[in-house]
Amino acid sequence: MTPWKPPLTRRSLHILWFACAFVPLLLVHFPQVGFAQSLRYVVRFNDTADPQWIAELKALSDTVALADNGAVSLAQLKRRAEKDQELFRTYLRSRGHYAGTVTYGIEDEADPMAVFFEVEPGPVYLLEETELQAPGLEPSVFEAIAQAVQNLLPEGSSAYAHRIVEADKEILELLGQNGYPLARIEQRKVIVNHDTRRVRTEYTVASGPKCFFGPLKFQGLDSVREESIRPRIPWKEGDLFDSRLMHKAQSNLIQTDLFSVVRLDHGPSADPQGRLPVDVTVVERKPRTFKGGFFYATDVGPELNVSWENRNISAGRARVGADSWLSSEKKILEGLYLRRDFLRTDQFLQADGKIAEEDRDAYWSRNIGAVLSVSRQFNPIIRAGAGAGFRLSVVEQQSDRETFGLFFLPAVLHADTTDNPLDPTKGFRAQVQTAPHWDVTDPSLFFWKTSTTVSTYYDWAGDGRFILAGILSGGSISGAARGNLPADLRFYVGGGGSVRGYGYQSLGPRKNGDPIGGRSFLSWNGELRWRFRERYGVVGFLDGGTAYESTVPDFTQSFHWGTGLGFRYYSPLGPFRIDVAFPLNRRAGIDDAFQIYVSLGQAF
Repeated sequence: MTPWKPPLTRRSLHILWFACAFVPLLLVHFPQVGFAQSLRYVVRFNDTADPQWIAELKALSDTVALADNGAVSLAQLKRRAEKDQELFRTYLRSRGHYAGTVTYGIEDEADPMAVFFEVEPGPVYLLEETELQAPGLEPSVFEAIAQAVQNLLPEGSSAYAHRIVEADKEILELLGQNGYPLARIEQRKVIVNHDTRRVRTEYTVASGPKCFFGPLKFQGLDSVREESIRPRIPWKEGDLFDSRLMHKAQSNLIQTDLFSVVRLDHGPSADPQGRLPVDVTVVERKPRTFKGGFFYATDVGPELNVSWENRNISAGRARVGADSWLSSEKKILEGLYLRRDFLRTDQFLQADGKIAEEDRDAYWSRNIGAVLSVSRQFNPIIRAGAGAGFRLSVVEQQSDRETFGLFFLPAVLHADTTDNPLDPTKGFRAQVQTAPHWDVTDPSLFFWKTSTTVSTYYDWAGDGRFILAGILSGGSISGAARGNLPADLRFYVGGGGSVRGYGYQSLGPRKNGDPIGGRSFLSWNGELRWRFRERYGVVGFLDGGTAYESTVPDFTQSFHWGTGLGFRYYSPLGPFRIDVAFPLNRRAGIDDAFQIYVSLGQAF
């Protein structure tokens, strides 16, 4: 049956047209006709509450967050306050204040209105000894779990909710590390005794069967061969299941740079022999990367950097790359070949080659060289390597041109606990490089060159907005007089990579007005980094340092200090920086009034 529709008459069309045309005008010019004005209000807390508590409660409050927008009605404002009241009570309990009270009131005759919260935390409740039950669990594992729970929830300590949650995670993590990945917490009771102000926690754990690593299956492989990455799996089929090895396998696969996604999952159940299958799901990265960068500093001019790499050579076993730098002062081409899992899974074989020509104020150099080295990642923090290299160079300084054929044995120790390679906010980095050098063209020339760098980063506010960063560097060359050393291997200080505000390589010993380098150096840099509005930041910095003629720093000679301000734009590729630096110990006829540096990434 077709539904009946009333006919549209000419009069009804006129009425519809009038409504469409004039009702919006009425709403624009007389908004009170359609909408009530919002109620303005402020939020206050009692003066007796701890200011830190108030700051934390304000961060949770919808009443506070929406105060600038006001409220549509008094009823809506009451709902916000009631919601916050219950939220504040929950927060107090999470901090161990189980008898805390929260009340609120609204002064609705004031203009603006006032919402007043009265927060009385009350005493902190303390923990009793935790009771743990795990039927059928082997005694050694039970004792380890009981000790861990006791450490997290010691008797007599404050009954913080986050510690109880951490205990849940710790129990399951320890079970997973000791062959029980299918374990679960069947029941957790938190019993509050208001008379004694004590809290007792009871756990009942179902450990499930004891499991061993079963069949391993890779999913998502295309150009990478399974046999190339299987050695990076740190267990064999039949080994006792350990969740830490799952995490290590994921880290090992990510470190190859072959995959954008790596996920490991064990099966939901084990076979009759207790073997648990493991699936490794990966998404391969595009194997080739082409990058370019532009850098500028007033002391050296513009620089262009172009690089290319292929991370998937020999079906994932190796990586090759090339890096080039071009400016008015240098032309450099570098090549790299890296063989993964050389003799063992945490070891790399690397071959580096370099050809360069540099025309600095301090010297002119043309050189070619190669290094073959082996490095090992001992753990996620520490890496070390050693090798052998040869460098043939022609160096001119002060109209004196010499040829060197240097054989050297480099070694490096590197530690890194930072959270981001381009923009660290916490942790530290330390690196020591050392190498003895022999000149095959002049057997009498031998020297030993060592340099050390330590940097640290502190998140002042705890949210990544204010970062204190500092770096200390030093080096020494022993075994030969300065005049016998290749000029391009001596130490120089000054410029964007060391002491900003001074010309590149301009600090240290000089002859006839030109820098000639030293046998030791010392430099220090400090920055206060303030990041705001997600993408932007400013930096204040103070740098100092110099090079010395002696093999160790001569502290009777004064540092040269530079200071300035920088701007940061935090792009998806990393921080883009512009620094303006001023020399505090400006030398007449040598130093400019200021220097400008433009590049990608933080200064250190």
